[in-house]
Amino acid sequence: MRLTVVGSSGSVPGPDSACSCYLVEQDGFRLLLDLGTGAAGPLQRYVAPADVGAVVVTHAHGDHWADLVDLGYLRTLPDVGPLPPLPVHGPANLRTVVRDNPTVYAVTDISPGTRRVGPFDLRFAAVEHIEHSHAVRVDDALCYTGDTAPCAALDELAAGCEVLLAEASGVRGTLRGGHLTAADAGQLAARSGARLLVLTHLRPWQDHGELLAEAAWHASCPVVLAAPGLSLEAPGPAR
Repeated sequence: MRLTVVGSSGSVPGPDSACSCYLVEQDGFRLLLDLGTGAAGPLQRYVAPADVGAVVVTHAHGDHWADLVDLGYLRTLPDVGPLPPLPVHGPANLRTVVRDNPTVYAVTDISPGTRRVGPFDLRFAAVEHIEHSHAVRVDDALCYTGDTAPCAALDELAAGCEVLLAEASGVRGTLRGGHLTAADAGQLAARSGARLLVLTHLRPWQDHGELLAEAAWHASCPVVLAAPGLSLEAPGPAR
């Protein structure tokens, strides 16, 4: 399994990064975890729009789904299609512009539990952000928090993962709730036994070095920032 960071900026795009978007590849299948504002452009460095196999949207804030619109358009261009509708696994409150285009998107609601998508077993857990927010586990290898406050469901989902892709939306004492701080991310990594913590949802007005230092203080594994273009291998499932 290969994970590539397409965009990692939180809330809004930054000068050097689109919003959240992560490409997961295995056995020729390409899965996107979120497709936030500005991500459809840099995504084309790594995969052709026609070759995206499915998209997971963790919740209905635009910095996690807005560029589904642009990806859908790219897949309808005359020299690309016709293509079957793009499978989108998203929250029940995903915007009408996606749900009302059944020739472009095939939307399936996500809920706690496991489903098979391509070569992956995806396990979802409801987390504490806005309504219908979920974190997702990809096989045993990867856990992506989406946006959430610390919660028991997230701890259970992350337990034993190899790579923890966790938001770090601020340092301790700077957030109003509904998000993980860098300290929260580091503590989650330590509790889960993750072998690598990748910090994401990095807001452009923050000191990312400070986020890295705070997370590393609490984590029991290496910690890196989710810089666009970062690509790493994670163990796939046992067969």
